[in-house]
This record gives sequence, C-alpha cells and structure tokens, in this order.
Amino acid sequence: MLKITYENGGATESIEYQSAADFLANQRLEVPDLEDYYKIVEVTLDGKPVELTDKTIIGLYKKFDNEQD
Repeated sequence: MLKITYENGGATESIEYQSAADFLANQRLEVPDLEDYYKIVEVTLDGKPVELTDKTIIGLYKKFDNEQD
C-alpha cells in the first residue's frame, strides 16, 4: 500500500494506492488524481517511509519510474 500525504492549497490531504505501479498508472492519465506540483508531507510504501530529494508529486513519480527501469 502506498500512502501519500500532501499539501493542496492550505489543506493537508492524503491518498492511497494499492502499489507504486498503480500510482504511476494514475499519474499517466489525461486527468491524474494529483497535480505534479503538490508538495509532499510524507510518503509510505508498505508502512515504510520513502525518502525523496524532490518532495513533490512529480519527484515521487520520477523516483518510482526510474526504479522500474
């Protein structure tokens, strides 16, 4: 389970995906769930924190996309 906590405007929200692959697939849609520029507060994958250098949705996308190669 992938859980993303992010800032949307002034609010903090969270969303969950079954896997990193599901997150990647959703972000490739014409209208994804999350905007690329949203700032990430916290991300966990299977209960473990995910370390990011770019703490945005696009940064998370790039991290997982690079790991699939």
